[in-house]
Amino acid sequence: MKKYRFLEHTADALFEAFGRSFEELLINSAKAMCFVMYEPEKVEPKEKILVKVRGENNEVLLHNFLSAVLFEIQSREMIFKKFKILSCSRQYAEIELQGEKIDREKHELKSDIKAVTWHEFFVKAEEEDKWIARVLIDV
Repeated sequence: MKKYRFLEHTADALFEAFGRSFEELLINSAKAMCFVMYEPEKVEPKEKILVKVRGENNEVLLHNFLSAVLFEIQSREMIFKKFKILSCSRQYAEIELQGEKIDREKHELKSDIKAVTWHEFFVKAEEEDKWIARVLIDV
């Protein structure tokens, strides 16, 4: 199964992420968002950050998770390569982010992300083992 794909959009970054479970969808969505900003292959998982998010449903939980990852990138000046689900339910998730401080000589930064938007945003389970999300990132 493909992890994510980018769709045409005039000014921002629009992607669809996929997963065999909601947990895998969370991880693949974070990977797609990070790919907009930098090349994850060049990141080493030297440090771990724990992110805890809540949401009243899967859409809000995913949106809050992506916003939390973006906050960690911007506030800690870190970039991430690995995402490990420690706990996940319909309204709560704990995810470990693994990455390192931004090194402008080592890491090529592609785009700056302003926000994860609600425009065109959705999460749905097409089948029991086929999840899809659409996310528009304001760059």
